[in-house]
Amino acid sequence: MTPKNFFDFNSLGKSTGDTLHLVTCSQYVYFPFGKLTDRQSLEISSLNNFSVKEFKRDTFTNLDVSPNLQWSESMDLQLGDNKLRLFFDNNPEGSMHGYIRGGQIVDDKVALSEDVRVGMSLETFYSLFFSHFPVELQKKYRVLKFESCVTDVTHIYTFDSGQLSLVNFVSQ
Repeated sequence: MTPKNFFDFNSLGKSTGDTLHLVTCSQYVYFPFGKLTDRQSLEISSLNNFSVKEFKRDTFTNLDVSPNLQWSESMDLQLGDNKLRLFFDNNPEGSMHGYIRGGQIVDDKVALSEDVRVGMSLETFYSLFFSHFPVELQKKYRVLKFESCVTDVTHIYTFDSGQLSLVNFVSQ
């Protein structure tokens, strides 16, 4: 297995049965739909067809950190049976984190970065992230977990009959 440089492979997680668990520091795992910063940025992203089902914006000023107004936004998005929970903030003291807080992609209406989408072949998926991935390992694992190296989110890619059938996002 030879990861591509941008995948920024960190380590193997606990792999069991048909699940391969990889830890990565890649920007892809934090920002699987590109760099989004707030609700407005959704309008020009690949998520622009999603409906906002729930939205909450909080504002506050923390003079110990910054005299500027700080804010956070949380929202639930839906497109058919595809669902996402997102969180954005402008905290200058915050640690590295992505905006995904949960959800699932169940059909090919939604493309992630690198044009990852339900229905793509296992071989194509591996070729996006690895220069070389042994065929015997491709056959062994039906589920791939990409966990962010700074605990935040895990992507779970499920393959059935050699095609991506489901993408789950689990926040930690």
